[in-house]
Amino acid sequence: MKALIQLREAYAAGHVSTSTLESRIALALSGASEDAVWDLPRWWHRRTAPRTLVVDGVEWPLGPSLRIGRSSSCDLVLPDDAVSRRHAEIALRGGLCAIRDLGSCNGTYVNGRPVTRARLRRGDELQLGETLLQLR
Repeated sequence: MKALIQLREAYAAGHVSTSTLESRIALALSGASEDAVWDLPRWWHRRTAPRTLVVDGVEWPLGPSLRIGRSSSCDLVLPDDAVSRRHAEIALRGGLCAIRDLGSCNGTYVNGRPVTRARLRRGDELQLGETLLQLR
């Protein structure tokens, strides 16, 4: 199973902890292999991964995980009625950056295309609701 191999490699490279590895193996074995590895690197491209997210001229550093939405429980709160309470999550792992939509009502767009999951690069433009975000 590809997901288990990818999890093993990510663990060996130090990208996931033991407890994360255990929970993601259980997820992969339950049939949700894409959810178990969606944010893990499949290849190494450190130079192209964005480091910051720019919203209305304000820069947000990207860490291992950044949850975006209207809810105050999100890491980045967007005051946009078209943004869901928990809209999307951006993950940065091993030099690879990815986004996944968290079941939002209005969708997540990367460079004008609707996505549920996508790899992100510097220069990409995200749209969540009416809000535009730039990756640098």
